Amino acid sequence: MNNEKEVKKRAGITIKLASLAILPAFLASMVIILMATFSMIDGMNDMSINGLKLLTQATKAGFDGIDGDYRLDSSENLWKGDVNLSKNMEMIDEYTKGQEADVTLFYGKTRRMTSLVSAETGERIIGTDASDEVWEKVRNGEIFETTDIVINNKPYCAVYIPLENSDGTVVGMVFAGEPRTQIKGYITEKITVIIVVGVVALLAAAVIGIIIARRISILILNTEKYLEKLSQGDLNITVESRVLSRKDEIGQMGKSLKEVIDRLRNTVEKLKTSSDTVYQSGNTIDEMASQSSQAADEISRAVEDISKGAVSQAEEIQDASMEVSNIGELIERIVDNVKSLTNASDTMGQAGDTSMVTMQHLAESNDRTTEAIENIGKQIDMTNTSVGKISEAAALITNITTQTKLLALNASIESARAGEAGKGFAVVATEIQNLAAQSEDAAGEIQRIIDDLTIESGKTISAMKETRGLVAEQQEKLDDTKTSFKAVSNGIQVTKDDTALINDRATSCDNAKNKIVDIISNLSAISEENAASAQETTASMEELNATINMLADTAKDLKKLAEELNEDMSFFKLN
Repeated sequence: MNNEKEVKKRAGITIKLASLAILPAFLASMVIILMATFSMIDGMNDMSINGLKLLTQATKAGFDGIDGDYRLDSSENLWKGDVNLSKNMEMIDEYTKGQEADVTLFYGKTRRMTSLVSAETGERIIGTDASDEVWEKVRNGEIFETTDIVINNKPYCAVYIPLENSDGTVVGMVFAGEPRTQIKGYITEKITVIIVVGVVALLAAAVIGIIIARRISILILNTEKYLEKLSQGDLNITVESRVLSRKDEIGQMGKSLKEVIDRLRNTVEKLKTSSDTVYQSGNTIDEMASQSSQAADEISRAVEDISKGAVSQAEEIQDASMEVSNIGELIERIVDNVKSLTNASDTMGQAGDTSMVTMQHLAESNDRTTEAIENIGKQIDMTNTSVGKISEAAALITNITTQTKLLALNASIESARAGEAGKGFAVVATEIQNLAAQSEDAAGEIQRIIDDLTIESGKTISAMKETRGLVAEQQEKLDDTKTSFKAVSNGIQVTKDDTALINDRATSCDNAKNKIVDIISNLSAISEENAASAQETTASMEELNATINMLADTAKDLKKLAEELNEDMSFFKLN
């Protein structure tokens, strides 16, 4: 049964390995055959087109040797000079002897001379037209090439070239074509040969691949056996020399397997020896860890008591430091307040001095104001006197105006009595009368101005009297204010002296406070350092205790691990 399984497994591996070699070869063969086919088709088409070009050029050159130009007569016969080509069709057959190609001469786009023969009637195919596409291209002096055109119900490779007269005018075309059936037959024949060669090569590769795959499968199965024994803990494995002697990957794998087995055997032997030593060390460490744990617990309790006392002392000193700090803050506030009060006193003193100077200037200004008001009063009195005199002068002008009017009236009356002789005097009298009227108006205007000025002068005198009263009242209040400012200035000086004394004493308290704060701070720092040291010692002892406990647990785990290691080592078979 085991042999049958082994044979089936070996056959399966052989098939898989052989398929890995055959499948790429098969795909490569298919790709090569397809590439060869397409390349051959393209090559045959190119070769056919090139041959047809040569045939068209040779045909054209042959007919160009006949003197004259191409033309059609009334009977639709094609002529070249004096030669009737339509009556000499056999001339064109000379160019197709020994070839499978056909040749045609077109006049315009119509076949006039050809070697093509109808399969139905056996007659030459003349009088038919080429396609407009072909004729449009050739008539412009271009060559038309195609590998797929149907002529006489057959696929052709064809070439059309221009046919010119002696003046270079394109009058027709020269056609050369070859049936594609011959090209396809040739290609089919060659492809068949390629396929046969490919199949033979593929079969050879398959046979060689199967032989190689069979050998590799045997080595793989042997390696599988080695690995199976190794998985069962059997280290008594000897890799065959034929595997080790190979120079390929199989040989390298065998060497690597042998090296792994040797190293694993040495490692297992060392582990068995080490596991016994670890087991004994685990017992010893477990006992030492128990003793160390008890001692560490006692030390930890003692250090914890010391730490509690240090912490309590540090807290009390910290509270005292906070109280002293509060007192210091109060003293600092008092010092700041005293400084502010001193500054305020200085400012008040300066303001008082400035106010006294201002009051002095104000008194002087008030005296000058009083003097100015007296001068204004005198000027107003003088103005009233001048107004009275102007009023008298205006009255005098009014009287003179009245008399001038009467004089002008009399002069007018006398000039009227004088008749013609008094006309010139009458004009003078009229002007004097007008002047008198204007003087009377001016006098009236002056009188009105004097009346308004008199009224305003009276108002000004009343205002001046009221201003004198106000200035006198202001002078009395100014004197009272000067007396009050003197009292305030004396009070400010006394306040400055008392504030300076308070400032000196507050500064002394502040200096003393600073010294006390420094002492308390130093004492607090020392207490905190002691408390911190005690706490660090407690923490260290706790860590030490935890480490010892971990060591004890590790020792137990190590002991257990050594036992498990011994059990695991028993799995391997060294002898």
